[in-house]
Amino acid sequence: MNAPPPIYLAGGVDWMTTQTLYHGLAERGEEAVVLCWPTSPYVSLGCHEPYEDFRSGSGLAVMRRQVGGSLVYLDQRQVFYHVILSLARPGGPRSPEGWYRLALGPVVHYLRDLGWQAELRLPADILVDGLKISGNAGGQLGESIVVVGNLLLDFSPQEMAEARALPHPAMRSLFAESMGRHLTTLRARRPDISGQEVMRGLAAAFREDWGSKTAPIPWSRWREALAQAARKLTDPEWLLATRAGAGLGPVKVREGVYLQAVRRPDGLWIAEIDTGRSAVLRAWRTTPGLSEVLVDDEKAAWLLTPAGG
Repeated sequence: MNAPPPIYLAGGVDWMTTQTLYHGLAERGEEAVVLCWPTSPYVSLGCHEPYEDFRSGSGLAVMRRQVGGSLVYLDQRQVFYHVILSLARPGGPRSPEGWYRLALGPVVHYLRDLGWQAELRLPADILVDGLKISGNAGGQLGESIVVVGNLLLDFSPQEMAEARALPHPAMRSLFAESMGRHLTTLRARRPDISGQEVMRGLAAAFREDWGSKTAPIPWSRWREALAQAARKLTDPEWLLATRAGAGLGPVKVREGVYLQAVRRPDGLWIAEIDTGRSAVLRAWRTTPGLSEVLVDDEKAAWLLTPAGG
């Protein structure tokens, strides 16, 4: 990699700064790898996601980022990495898949150095032994390509489920239970690992893979760009954007696995779907009560398409 980007070890910062850092640096056209985590919890909406997906009764702070991906619950138990690279970087990838492979390569490297079977599940998840340990999002901001994500130091599926508006009350517990089956954390495998240790390990992987070096954080140089980004990300016209059909779309558990509410003549069904295999893993009928229904992949394909769809 030519002229590798500097690494900034920001550590714990306020929740809004964990989002304004990569937005502000992209706006300035600065390349960087930023490692940080929020000191308080909040919710981040993807740029194309309806505001109605957020459960306002959760009491959490909320913003909408300018890159894709779905709603995520974020807190101090996750270590973030922001990779900001110039779109004009010589020899750089020219496809979203290429940018994810480049930006997330050192993260996978770090996990493998811990002795784990880590892999990138395209487009944007990192799995360990088949379980999600990292979610990521990316996109083009100005003349920069940005890939942002986190490693789950620890995670509460219940708190994530509480942050998400869902089409049926029973879906909240099903969502939390499904996440518990498909996600893992660093502390589930290394109970003593700390955020500082993870940050140092990620920095070492970026240094080894890219030749990047750590640098002092120029907060004074960035101050205005970060303040401007904060205003944009919480502007009501941007934050409250909606779309038709909000609230019944698929709910992502991990790459390739979703919960989907399906309205049928006999009521509302909830299905856990493996989109890679076009298979229904589990299904529940919510009317007249909640009951799990044993499904046969060949006989349950109708759940993949709502009636009349």
